[in-house]
Amino acid sequence: MFIRLRASALYLAATATVATLVFLLMRWMWYPGALFPAAGGRDLFFLISGVDLVLGPLIVFIIYRPGKKGLKFDLAAIGMVQLLALASGIWVLFESRPAYIVFIKDRFELVRANDLAEEDLAKVRNGPFARAPRAGPRVVGALLPKDPNEQFRIGMAAMQGGKDVHLLPQYYVPYDELKGDVMLKAFPMARLRSLNPSRTAEIDALEKRLGRGDADLRFLPMRAEKHDITVILDNVSAEVVDLVDLRPWEFK
Repeated sequence: MFIRLRASALYLAATATVATLVFLLMRWMWYPGALFPAAGGRDLFFLISGVDLVLGPLIVFIIYRPGKKGLKFDLAAIGMVQLLALASGIWVLFESRPAYIVFIKDRFELVRANDLAEEDLAKVRNGPFARAPRAGPRVVGALLPKDPNEQFRIGMAAMQGGKDVHLLPQYYVPYDELKGDVMLKAFPMARLRSLNPSRTAEIDALEKRLGRGDADLRFLPMRAEKHDITVILDNVSAEVVDLVDLRPWEFK
């Protein structure tokens, strides 16, 4: 029993090491800041790693018997199956990774890589938005087309559950082009404090970490998958400085 427990524990340690490396990759590159819980990265990671951390060591505990014929093959087979399952899980995380943080009108919208249809990407095949970023989400802007008929079509499609403009890369523009609009729509930090009266200590800690005060920052809401979050902006440059899990709206 002791030998089987030790073998299972060693296998668990190896599995946990691999899971930790995967976590670091996805957490800091694909799901930065508050995107980890808000975009569903946390749920996906715990599902993938939980299966590996439980089933692999459990199977090893059941089958491990010193001197058993074919034991090395059995362990190698278990490891191979786990690696394949982990690779499949990583691919799911990669395919659903946050690709763009899109400013549109008065807010930001989260766009995942698999939200972008191939036919829409084909319309910007030779442009800067022809392929979803692979090394973390990119901040961009989106402008409605000038054609009123196209505006009406997009508006009706969005109302009926279709594609709104933030899901159409042919209407993306560099974020720098809309920074003036961002600053016109952004709210002062005092408003964020009023929306989160029980979390002022978190806002104070955020500002201390950033080395800035209320006067140096502003914010806008961002709609994400699980729940909406807050985009913290530099009050001068309008650059995105952080994504935080704070209430950004009057309504929930």
